[in-house]
Amino acid sequence: MLEIKGLKKRFKAKEVLKNLNLSINEGEIVCLLGNNGAGKTTLINCILRMLQADAGSIFLEGRDISTYKNEEYFSKVNALLESSVNVYDYLTGWQNIEYFSGLLKLDSGNEKIKTYISLFELEEAIHEAVGTYSRGMRQKLALLIALMSSPKLLLLDEPTLGLDIQSKLSVIQILNTIIKTEKIAVLLTSHQMDVVQKLQSRILILKDGVVHAFDKADYEDKDLYTVSYIKDSVMESDTIRGSFQDIYQSYYGKYEIMEIRKKERDLEEILLEVFHETDEG
Repeated sequence: MLEIKGLKKRFKAKEVLKNLNLSINEGEIVCLLGNNGAGKTTLINCILRMLQADAGSIFLEGRDISTYKNEEYFSKVNALLESSVNVYDYLTGWQNIEYFSGLLKLDSGNEKIKTYISLFELEEAIHEAVGTYSRGMRQKLALLIALMSSPKLLLLDEPTLGLDIQSKLSVIQILNTIIKTEKIAVLLTSHQMDVVQKLQSRILILKDGVVHAFDKADYEDKDLYTVSYIKDSVMESDTIRGSFQDIYQSYYGKYEIMEIRKKERDLEEILLEVFHETDEG
């Protein structure tokens, strides 16, 4: 769906993107992580044709994006960027939908939009001014508008920012379903690691102007286990290093073993380690 080959971009003395390669399949969510200044915004602006790369090519559906006319390109590509104005406060929720539907030449009364209004739980507030919305409601409306045209490519920057826990989980479930059903290719940037994990995304690291694959399993301690057992009628838990067999033998016969499982490291902890290594060169 989206393929980027050898992308380069320099700002004066600093080369921000260095021969960057990236691909996203339809129905796939790719989360791009990187330190501030790593080049994420530069890359997004190149994809949105707001910046011209110095070298390399970006392809959408096998076609160089430079060959698209604006109307055709932005009927296929949409974005929800945390730093941009995504909805207008002086309009009601419904008027925002009508306005953006007009730009995209959609029928604002179509069944998909009605379904999305219900999914995002905006029925009661849809005819109220967006200026009266909470931040979470504004974000839901912006997501609805970004999704209503069924774009081929969707760029999401902090899509659940401002949502309470229940709303966040609901939106994540909705996004997972819509993205898979509509086969939308998604490039996600977020600092919320719980969102990154729950959005069933493939994680890539942007550092030194190049995209690197990331596999959480590469950073796990394969010999670290958590043992849950009953001792004197009380449930206890230990974290212990060793082979599964040795750990089992050391507890067997002494206690009632309830569970032995590998202890997984927290994704945020691992990524801090990855970026610390990057900072040290």
